[in-house]
Amino acid sequence: MNQNNQAIFQQEIEDVYSNDQTLLISGALIFFNVFVMLFVGLYWMNPLLHEFISGRPLL
Repeated sequence: MNQNNQAIFQQEIEDVYSNDQTLLISGALIFFNVFVMLFVGLYWMNPLLHEFISGRPLL
């Protein structure tokens, strides 16, 4: 009985953390990080973008 419960528990864990979900979440996280890095870099280095977003010229 105990081995049967362990096998069911192991199968549920594998179903919850499937490979597709891990790949999707990892890809979304990497995409979000790259987007934020590009946005911050352009915001501080591009005077036109900085002025468009903040309304003040870049010093």
